[in-house]
Amino acid sequence: MPPMAPEAMDDAPEDLRPLPLPCSVDENVFARIYEENCGLLVSLAVRKFQVPTVDAEALAHEVFLSYLRHAGEVRDLHHWLIGAICNASRYYWRKHGRNIEQLDTDIAAERPDPRSRNVLFDLPDSIALDEVLERMPPRWAQILRLRYLDGYSIKEIAEQQGVTSKYMQKLVGKCLHRAQEIFNGMRARKDQ
Repeated sequence: MPPMAPEAMDDAPEDLRPLPLPCSVDENVFARIYEENCGLLVSLAVRKFQVPTVDAEALAHEVFLSYLRHAGEVRDLHHWLIGAICNASRYYWRKHGRNIEQLDTDIAAERPDPRSRNVLFDLPDSIALDEVLERMPPRWAQILRLRYLDGYSIKEIAEQQGVTSKYMQKLVGKCLHRAQEIFNGMRARKDQ
């Protein structure tokens, strides 16, 4: 039904007039609370409790209706809403029962663990990297670990080491050059 113009509401039959909120909460305040928290409540029910999205939206609406009934008793709104959606999600699963099918071993075999996907290619590189870093001076090995394994920026490493970014850039270049020399020396020994 399309919304009614304000002047038409006064002349509307009794059964078509909008119902007032069942509590003392201002409509604008409630609209703001709803807009700010509805997405959070739905995502909490979906992500934490694996409630289907459609049902999670219905649970969130039930939580807001419950809030309207108990608004005068709520001390901390954010905590109350989160507690209410958690309780509603638990009740949902008690009511519907968790009918989760057992994992089929054939399907599991088709979907390998993502951590082991490229293990045959990455493992030799990882072993070689560990050997190279063990043969480098400790400070240089730490700098390369921070830069390339931990993802630190040149500026962050420079601040940690107490030097300028420009010096650290040169030092990283030296470390890489030394690591390449060590790696080439290891490969030459294996070829002999």
